[in-house]
Amino acid sequence: MKLGSFTLVASLAATALTAQVVPAVKLAEVVVTPSRFGVADVATTAAAGLTAAELEVLPQVGDDLFRSIARLPGLATDDVSARFWVRGAPQSEVRLRLDGADLLEPFHLKDVDGALSIVDPAAIRWLDLATGGFQVEHGDRLAGVLTMETKSDRRALTALNLSLTGVGGLRQGVFAGNRGRWLATARRGYPDIALRASGRDDDVSPRYYDLMGKVEYDAAPGHTVSFHALRSGDGLRYERTNSPTLSSAYGSNQVWGRWRGEMSGGLKGEAVLAWNRLTWSRHGSGRQDGFPFSLTDHRELDLASLRNDWTWQPGESAVWRAGFEAGKGTADYDYALSRQRTVVSGNTQVVATERSTARLVPEGTSAAGFAAVKFRVAGPVVAEPGVRWERAGHVLGSTVSPRLNAALNLGATVIRAAWGDYAQRQGLHELSVADGERVFGRVERAEHRVIGLERTIGPRVAVRMEAYQRLTSRVRPRWENLDNAYDLFPEAQTDRVRVAPSEARAEGVELLLSSRGNGALQWHVSHAIARTEERVAGRWVPRRRDQRHTFYADATYALNPRWQFSAAWHFHSGWPTTDVVYSLAPLANNRRVLVSANGDPYGLRLPDYHRLDLRVTRRFQTSRGELRAYLDLFNVYDRVNLLGYDHQVSVSGTTVTDRRKPREQLPFLPSVGLGWEF
Repeated sequence: MKLGSFTLVASLAATALTAQVVPAVKLAEVVVTPSRFGVADVATTAAAGLTAAELEVLPQVGDDLFRSIARLPGLATDDVSARFWVRGAPQSEVRLRLDGADLLEPFHLKDVDGALSIVDPAAIRWLDLATGGFQVEHGDRLAGVLTMETKSDRRALTALNLSLTGVGGLRQGVFAGNRGRWLATARRGYPDIALRASGRDDDVSPRYYDLMGKVEYDAAPGHTVSFHALRSGDGLRYERTNSPTLSSAYGSNQVWGRWRGEMSGGLKGEAVLAWNRLTWSRHGSGRQDGFPFSLTDHRELDLASLRNDWTWQPGESAVWRAGFEAGKGTADYDYALSRQRTVVSGNTQVVATERSTARLVPEGTSAAGFAAVKFRVAGPVVAEPGVRWERAGHVLGSTVSPRLNAALNLGATVIRAAWGDYAQRQGLHELSVADGERVFGRVERAEHRVIGLERTIGPRVAVRMEAYQRLTSRVRPRWENLDNAYDLFPEAQTDRVRVAPSEARAEGVELLLSSRGNGALQWHVSHAIARTEERVAGRWVPRRRDQRHTFYADATYALNPRWQFSAAWHFHSGWPTTDVVYSLAPLANNRRVLVSANGDPYGLRLPDYHRLDLRVTRRFQTSRGELRAYLDLFNVYDRVNLLGYDHQVSVSGTTVTDRRKPREQLPFLPSVGLGWEF
């Protein structure tokens, strides 16, 4: 895929220029950022919009917010993890922000790569996802930004939710004559019940909970102060014959204060002061492949940060924006691994003992600043150049990132384009000490190129088409499990290797069609053609979530205010994986022993993925509010979708036979739930 995708979108843009130019909209209302998707309280005119009500009734697993938005173009997920990949980049390259504060590792059950997010979807009023070309106020991320805001209603409300995987509640109210508002949520999960129901418990006992609270107060006209707290905890116990036992616990505590204000002369501001503490704890013991195994892994992160942004619009000539961020953090690593395994060395089979220990307490400060101006170039053409500067004490050097966004508004047609430089440093908590890392790596850099066209077609349909490139240089080496990323002890597996790309690229074209308005039938259809790959040892290798084709379609039909029926179908081409090659190694005593090795990295493709999900929602109006009941049917036709392969190996004489056994994702899974608002 070359720049022909840009040519295609550019030709459509040129056609749109023949349309009648309409009067300019207000400068502050012009959106110059492409690649944005939103979920809000009410319907939007954009093709990339979903209402919160639509999202609520679409099929989903685990009532998880991040899994729900994974239906948007450019995103890739599997059935196991709530983490999503953005245009071929892992979630670690996406900034997550809730009510003005950045979230780090906001996932439950990290031993399975974060099966659920810690954000309660019942509390979210709107969210905005940028998958490329985001503006200068966002930094230290290469791929995207997800911004979320919680509800702020001026009415008392209680909501209770019960499903197969958990129970939760929300309560909100007002005080001080409606000048103050408060919100509290609590969830308790028991996914082990769902695992047993699907026949996949595997002696795993996971638990999780999360709590969130917010109090906000209108201190003066145009000025709001708020205080927020978010707490989550989860644990997992794994016991299985002939495997090490795992006991793990994770915690996240975050508190922050926020001020938002509007002053005379077109000046607006926001300030956020936050403190975050994360803890990781893993204990493993027993025997692995018949040999003793011991693991102790304790990590902590304390991080304080301050952010202050300002916007000034003296008139219609320009909108000026500037701000700064500062942070100080300390991480604590206490790691020890001891294990044994057999290896063949010098035609002799020996038992090798491997030990890895680390005791580190890195700390550092960070600072960043940005400035941008949005102005009308000529008539319907609006541009926003900007620049961002960043520096972190634990990573040498500073970065300067220029960016440019522009939009051409022709009424029913909007053309947007973006170019920019982006940088991301390694976090204090991101050292892979299990693999021997003791020094922080270099800052990664990426260049974004995006052009998109959005158009409304009559009163009921909107279309959006985008082409993008993300070219990454100074790629930081990393450790990765080529075959199975979901092992509970990834650092102790033979498929773990150091990947050191010299560069990376992601490019593609996305098409999105959606219904508009509030009719009985709502639908969305999207198709993406893309690739994401890295140059390793002189050749291009696909990344783990390389999806050449992705197709998604959903529809919701409201028979009446009581009954709603939804369906969603998802297809993507098979992901790359790495084969395992088995052979017989000769020994000095004329015997042979079976050995294994990784095949070509990501040189094998899994079969295509597809599934159909259904949901039926029934609402009951009672004297005490509204009761909502739903039935979810995940993977209705029980498609066997794969994450990889296990291997059944047999030896007959000098012949080695390897039979691949599919490592499956989730099968057909029914789920029921109840929600009550009063």
